[in-house]
Amino acid sequence: MSFKKTLLLLLTAMAVSPAFSQSDDFGIWTSLGLEKDLTRDLSVEAGFDFRSENNLKNASRWSGALGLNYKLTDFLKMGAGYAYIYDFNPSESKVNFTSKGKINGYNVDQAFWQSKHRAYFDLTGSFKAGRFKFSLRERYQYTHSVATDCDRIRFRNPKQPGYVGDVFEWEGQEFMNREEVVDHKSGKDKHYLRTRAKVSYNIPKLPLNPFVSYELSNDLEDGLDLDKTRLIVGTEWKITKKHVLTVGYLYQHGTDGEHDGDRHVLDLGYKFSF
Repeated sequence: MSFKKTLLLLLTAMAVSPAFSQSDDFGIWTSLGLEKDLTRDLSVEAGFDFRSENNLKNASRWSGALGLNYKLTDFLKMGAGYAYIYDFNPSESKVNFTSKGKINGYNVDQAFWQSKHRAYFDLTGSFKAGRFKFSLRERYQYTHSVATDCDRIRFRNPKQPGYVGDVFEWEGQEFMNREEVVDHKSGKDKHYLRTRAKVSYNIPKLPLNPFVSYELSNDLEDGLDLDKTRLIVGTEWKITKKHVLTVGYLYQHGTDGEHDGDRHVLDLGYKFSF
């Protein structure tokens, strides 16, 4: 199977996916990686990511990362690293209630960018069975979101009968007051355990290694509550020993308050080893 045929199959899988609906999001995630062996067991890696989401309407994330990997045994390795993330938060509307529980208006936060610092530590176990390779990775991930400000529009006081003043409409409702303010977003810390199972296959006489991976993200501060799942179906194309291209279809379901809903992604990556 050629690389073009593999890419065509992945795109076809995205198009006919039964999980895809009009409310889902589509994006393209790209990554560029560099890897260098320092010793037989120790290596260093660096990476740069760019993501476009919201049905390709806007950039959603830029990030840069640096990490170390150490091979403990033939079947077990550990890794640690740091990533700087510049994350896009789209415009969001939330209902404002009175003390009696009645709708009093809306808070509409305008889109803004936010810096995040992330550190991680992981252990990966793997073994081969014929041309199949199985692996399981457990990763602890800590993310600090830096405090920032965003513009907010407040719609208040639903229009009352007999009112003849200015009217402001939002979400199909009319309000008597509209105010523009600056809202402060406090810094946040999140701790996650990310578990990923992966199986790949080495095709004889072809530089392609198709793979499937499934990942669970559990909130360590909320009793290991499952906040996100991620499925990837793709293939690695070994252009040469030093150059590897990865292409895949990624499906993600999130309920973490930041990346909720279902997301379909064309995942593209390139890594150079030297």
